Amino acid sequence: MNRAFADIPEGQMHYRIEGSGEPIILLHPGVGSSDAFTNTMPYISGKYLVIVPDFLGNGDSDPAPYEYTMPDHARSLISFMDSLGIKKANIVGHHTGAKVAAELTINWPERVNKLILSAIGYWEATANIDQKEPDNFTTRVEIKPDGSHLMEWWRRAGMWNDPLDIVEASVLEYIKAGPRGEEIHWTARAWDTKGRLPLIKRPTLVLSGAAGLFHSSAENVRKLVPGSKLVVIENGPPRMERTMAKEYAEAIMNFLESK
Repeated sequence: MNRAFADIPEGQMHYRIEGSGEPIILLHPGVGSSDAFTNTMPYISGKYLVIVPDFLGNGDSDPAPYEYTMPDHARSLISFMDSLGIKKANIVGHHTGAKVAAELTINWPERVNKLILSAIGYWEATANIDQKEPDNFTTRVEIKPDGSHLMEWWRRAGMWNDPLDIVEASVLEYIKAGPRGEEIHWTARAWDTKGRLPLIKRPTLVLSGAAGLFHSSAENVRKLVPGSKLVVIENGPPRMERTMAKEYAEAIMNFLESK
């Protein structure tokens, strides 16, 4: 696995790359980075060229030049693909990354072979929601002289009952992103999920973990995306790309290799 930077009009995007063959681009959750997929990549790179960028404002990429919308993130990824000479790729997005993946596919369908939307949520306003992000999960965190902001980032990173090493890695992502880090969550929440998903015209897999945050809405998402398939990973937690990497990778590759 190698690491590098790609130059795009808005700055530099850091990415991880491994393998050879048909390209597959994995898009991480926010606040996060390409580190989210370091366990998954080795299972896929035997058959594919796996590329995992850090969104602008996340990981080791440059900050976004302004508060990005979902189309802005999608456009930056097209610039990223152009910088690497990638004409067409399979796209996988996890959590917030799934919404960016969807927006990219809607606007540039000719650049996408197959699309995997992993752990993306949608509930009707009147639904009885049993799995939902807490209200105090994405507010802005200001840097404070006494360092108390570090404890707030630790609290947020530890909300999903992950193993300690994953919590620690998540805290480091919050520190890298800084006070603007939650902007990627804000644009995800503002995205018109119900209005945008039906516009997808590429073969699509909706991938859900049975113990994940958005599992109760997975069937809603499948119904919104024309012709999509739903696969559920048994006992899959919110961070299944880290903790169940083999099962996660197998679900992705099975879809890519299906007719």
